[in-house]
Amino acid sequence: MSEVVVDSNILVKWFIPEDYHEEAKALLKDHLHGNVVVVVPRYALLEFANALRKYVIKKIIGMNEILTIYRLLVESAPRFVEEKEGLVNKALDYSIRRGVTIYDAYYIVIAQELNTLVYTADEKLLRQLEGKEQLVRHISEYRSN
Repeated sequence: MSEVVVDSNILVKWFIPEDYHEEAKALLKDHLHGNVVVVVPRYALLEFANALRKYVIKKIIGMNEILTIYRLLVESAPRFVEEKEGLVNKALDYSIRRGVTIYDAYYIVIAQELNTLVYTADEKLLRQLEGKEQLVRHISEYRSN
């Protein structure tokens, strides 16, 4: 079974109907059917919760909804990767060399370790890495297995 790394903006798109929601849901469907394993760093839960918080502040969704959405994410059982010193060191080096955040770099380093792809909808990150990183793909490029 293949693995893919997704960043927290893709996790949000699993539940919130915004741009690329359908593409993200296709990946979720493959994950839930066992066709692919979604891998994320453990801190993606905090990034996910922070993104949902913004929707509550903007009064787009309510507190009960975000608690349900959070529970559904956890129940979808992505494979969580804990922060490890060796990977953090590689991510720190990568973030400095490529000018990306340590958080984005950690997703990429995990993908490097797993010899797989990272899916994102982060346009800024994709522009920063254009022509420099082959492992990072826009979610619109995801094809169901």
